Amino acid sequence: MIRNGCMDMEQQAYDVLKPVWSQLSGNSRNYCDEVARVSGGSYSILQGCIEMETDAARSPRSFEY
Repeated sequence: MIRNGCMDMEQQAYDVLKPVWSQLSGNSRNYCDEVARVSGGSYSILQGCIEMETDAARSPRSFEY
């Protein structure tokens, strides 16, 4: 049961990433691919990383020191 749930999560993440992968910046793809591989190769982690990178690029923070 747990294995099937994990496989479903991985398949869903793959299905989301596949059609948009080539449209992502090379830097984000390379960085997030490396992050996902360090954790053992997870599409779910790859998807989370890509979402964070995309969100950060859309709304850069300004810091004042």
